[in-house]
Amino acid sequence: MKRLISIAAIALLAGLAYLLGWSNFFPVKSIEIAEGDQSIVKELTAKLSQAPVPIIIGEPIARVDKREITTRLRTLIWVEDVQVQRSFFSGKVSISVEPRSAIAQLDARWSANPSELGFLGSDLEFFFVPESEVAKAAKSGDADWLSLPNLSLGSSERSLIEDVVVLMAALPGIGAEINSVTAPNRDSIKTLIRYKERELDVSWGSVKELELKFEVMARLLELKANRNVKRVDLSSPLAPIVSNT
Repeated sequence: MKRLISIAAIALLAGLAYLLGWSNFFPVKSIEIAEGDQSIVKELTAKLSQAPVPIIIGEPIARVDKREITTRLRTLIWVEDVQVQRSFFSGKVSISVEPRSAIAQLDARWSANPSELGFLGSDLEFFFVPESEVAKAAKSGDADWLSLPNLSLGSSERSLIEDVVVLMAALPGIGAEINSVTAPNRDSIKTLIRYKERELDVSWGSVKELELKFEVMARLLELKANRNVKRVDLSSPLAPIVSNT
């Protein structure tokens, strides 16, 4: 009796495996990319349409390789994570992605692999991407991370990173374009910026009293005597220092 039960169980499992994986009883009926931005939907669809196609309408839904879809989409450098869900009853495969965005490019010392480039993400975490993929994405227009400000940090301390991000977020508000940021510590933050058609090396000290420092810089640069100024030290905003060299 036990042997018959075992044989029946094996036969049942084999039948289910065939039913799910090889028959057309549970086919893929629709593919949904859960994203409101149609340009992103178009890009993800194009990636999934490249041969060999990992998901085909009409194929058994159990044979949809979730790992292959995830791996395929994560070759896009702006994709952080991928979720793939299959509904055997509706026949729908739903795909959603978690994007990542970079706000600055780290200097080379942060990357243990010379073929990779390091970036600071919008979540204030570091991540690393093959340089070839970054160049490819910049060329295609998907993500031009090569034009991001260069960032040189003295440490990976969260407080230092937060201070740098505060400054980087504030500078565009006064019309400044950031070329690079150097921050050995929280009290010695410097930037190379383009401000009112002038290239400037600005020492901010800390990010305290930023509004005052912005106002002082604007007034200093309005003075005719400072029309050739290239360096501004605002570490002490009430006693600023300017230099032409």
